[in-house]
Amino acid sequence: MEGYLDGTKTELTALGMIKSDINEYGFQAWLDMPSIPIVESYLQATEEVATQLVEDFKAMKQVERELDDVGIEQTFVLDPESSMEAFKDGMVDIIKSLMIYLVTQEMASAYYGEHTH
Repeated sequence: MEGYLDGTKTELTALGMIKSDINEYGFQAWLDMPSIPIVESYLQATEEVATQLVEDFKAMKQVERELDDVGIEQTFVLDPESSMEAFKDGMVDIIKSLMIYLVTQEMASAYYGEHTH
């Protein structure tokens, strides 16, 4: 799997999630793991990351407002459009990673299932 998933950020994310599940459940159990717990795991991680990103964005915008209120010039300000684009890209990457995870699991299950029976 590591040779197959060694390129993009989404592949590396999927590989990390796969390794984590194999470490937790064992290889054979991972091969047979239904998709719902996998999706739930991705959902939980996505929710945690998205919540933290939104909170960080709100906090930085609040600091910008406070600095404006006291008249301090800022050399860097957040661009909401760029921030939203980055957030969207991150969410799409997570779904791509989930797809890679499930495809990899299916391929491994087909390959190892054939070779163990």
